[in-house]
Amino acid sequence: MQEMLPGFLAALSLSASLLLVPTLLTQVGAPFMGIYTASMLMAIAGTLAFGRLGLPVAAAPGAALTSWLTPCASMTTATSHEVMLAHGVSGQMVLFMGAVISLVMTAALAFTVFSKRPGRLAGLVQLFPPCIADGLQGAVGLLLLVQGLYQGHLLMGSPTGPVQLGNMADPVAYLSLVGIIAMLSLMAVGARWAVLGGVLTSAVLAFAGGFWVLPDAPFFLPEGLDRTGLQLIFMNGWENVKVCDYADLSLVLTLFLSLSGWGGLKALAPHLDDGQMGRSLLSLSGLSFIACLLGTMPLTAAPESAAGQAMGGRTGRMGYWTAAFLALLLFMEPTLQSMASFPSIFAPAFAGAGLVLLLRMKPVFSGGIADKVAAGLLFLILPLTQDVAAGLGAACIAYVSLTLLSGGHVSRFLRVLAVAFLLYFFYGFWSIL
Repeated sequence: MQEMLPGFLAALSLSASLLLVPTLLTQVGAPFMGIYTASMLMAIAGTLAFGRLGLPVAAAPGAALTSWLTPCASMTTATSHEVMLAHGVSGQMVLFMGAVISLVMTAALAFTVFSKRPGRLAGLVQLFPPCIADGLQGAVGLLLLVQGLYQGHLLMGSPTGPVQLGNMADPVAYLSLVGIIAMLSLMAVGARWAVLGGVLTSAVLAFAGGFWVLPDAPFFLPEGLDRTGLQLIFMNGWENVKVCDYADLSLVLTLFLSLSGWGGLKALAPHLDDGQMGRSLLSLSGLSFIACLLGTMPLTAAPESAAGQAMGGRTGRMGYWTAAFLALLLFMEPTLQSMASFPSIFAPAFAGAGLVLLLRMKPVFSGGIADKVAAGLLFLILPLTQDVAAGLGAACIAYVSLTLLSGGHVSRFLRVLAVAFLLYFFYGFWSIL
């Protein structure tokens, strides 16, 4: 039972992302309820799969990938930016390509994992040098911390700089700060339930102040899968899309699915050995294929799992409890929408999870200039983009380039990966050249 509260907190934190994915996809014509139902079901399945592998980690459709693929407001400006779908690639095409890539990855991983030849998975955990691999915990922690401060309106976009402090006249910012202070106070006295205490403080004050109101109908029956399932077979307009656009999207999806999953698992479960990592990635890729068939985005390891780990979640039982609470939230979409309308409730959970990961991080700013610059870029790019693959890409390119310039040795795999990341940035992020 000691894993129950961590599972509840992880599910509550994850609910914000599970609301974001269908909200973004509605901008390209997808039905909200169908995407919400599909996303919840796949999050439950992925979390159960991780629980069976003994991991205190949840899985969910990739919110970072969804926000990149769909038009959405920038964090620091009020304008929208053009993304892949603006080039005529429909949502059905994205799902089709995601399904194909996930299926290929599943076949390759299954062959590797179940091969009788020992050593096929050797080095899978340590794909990157220690400055990057060990820095992932801290970088993901910083991502969660920044996300919590934004959720709580304690950081806001600024017309004169990247960010500015929030306005304490805003009830969301005020109650978020109160919840975070309560959480830090409980951490200082060694309370294991410190993060949950901060969440409850914000929730109770918001409810007492009338800022958070329970809806008249807090439950609903899941629906909409008939409108989202197998939508990838209804591709249209594919003949009008350039071949290079397909290649660009394939590259982005391949790197995102492989390295975001690897990076999330490395940050959230650093004790994994090569065999466990292989089986975990195999589960992610297989379930990502099913997710695309149901009409939602491929799965990745959810950083919000750290909220449950902050309360002491250490085993697969936390995953089982998280899945159980997600199954309950599947029927509570109206309640989640009311909570999301006053996001101070989520701020202490994100901030606490981020602090826990930062405190666990090994020292990474040592070694030569290549190690220090790579770790610094990881800490800068990953929180700003909220994309594990982008952070890994920037760090990998910097490490390979500076190491070669200084006369050091870099493995052939890292060199190939650096070139792939250059293509990832130029053709994926920078307007499809």
